[in-house]
Amino acid sequence: MAMVAKPAGYEPIARNYPYNCWWVAAFADEVGRVPLGRWLLDTPVVLYRTQGGEVVALEDRCPHRQAPLSIGKLQGDAIECGYHGFQFGRDGRCVRVPTMASPPPISIETFPVREIGPLVWVYLGDSACLDAVPPPPTMAWMSDPSFAIRQGKTEIAANYLLLKENVLDLTHFGYVHAGSFGITNVVGKLTVTRTDDTVGYEEIFDPAPLPDGLSHAFGIAPGTPWSRSTKGAFLSPAAQYGSASFADPRTPETPNASHQFAHFTTPIDHEHMHYFYVFGRDYAREPAAMDHFAAMVEKGFKEDEFVLEQVQALISRRPRRGSTGERSVKADAAGVEARRIIERWMQRETIPA
Repeated sequence: MAMVAKPAGYEPIARNYPYNCWWVAAFADEVGRVPLGRWLLDTPVVLYRTQGGEVVALEDRCPHRQAPLSIGKLQGDAIECGYHGFQFGRDGRCVRVPTMASPPPISIETFPVREIGPLVWVYLGDSACLDAVPPPPTMAWMSDPSFAIRQGKTEIAANYLLLKENVLDLTHFGYVHAGSFGITNVVGKLTVTRTDDTVGYEEIFDPAPLPDGLSHAFGIAPGTPWSRSTKGAFLSPAAQYGSASFADPRTPETPNASHQFAHFTTPIDHEHMHYFYVFGRDYAREPAAMDHFAAMVEKGFKEDEFVLEQVQALISRRPRRGSTGERSVKADAAGVEARRIIERWMQRETIPA
């Protein structure tokens, strides 16, 4: 097949995610005794559990003829290639070749993993730097029995940073999510806080009627003004959280209820991401009520997915007319700071000449 010539002035898109970082590879309940293949950071990875229940992450590529090991099967704690039957142990070493009395000294790469709560994290960076890399962020509410928890996953055809910025600026709610969350008062008193590696925001809104779904869950009459505040933070290139608290405006210092969101974005490549999310609330926790809440949340996330994919499609094209470039405003402060933090993560990987 003839090679397609690159257009004049073409330049490869620069990577904007760090390798030396813990990333979410899967939910814990996705990984079992059937090999799970997944592309993470432009790397083919296969995940499985040993007979003792430990998670293993290996390069998903047999060094014989480059077949994905994930199309094979497990033999004890080894994974067997589905093409020619080569087997590899959990340490990546070849332990069997059917046509040989003893296996040759070949191996595949192994990757450190950590299973924390509902998540399996993987490290695909420089092993010599692992001890200096911040551990995976944790969120206490995800294991708090006072919260009813749901989780989900989707793939989005957009760069992971687009979603990170999306959840740091909620002023899009009144436009993108008018038909799902139904929150129209989107501008409040905003405070942004920064540390070297994190940025957070808190926004306090004037009392306003809640969407019907929330007012029903709280047992208050539709149209009743209630106080609302939101918080969120960029915790690492892989993780963010967001929360909302609600209170009777007569006693705003005592929140009546809250819901929490955890957002985990793992690049597949520069234009695609895995999006893992966990959400929960400490009110209306009955299964039927949570089903209703989950349907609303997932509809909202689909709305985000649609917009982000449209943004990425436009970014990925080279328009005939020159772009005027991006312009940020005050509401973008947390997202802009997140970009700077990621740049610092990237700079740590630069090896001095």
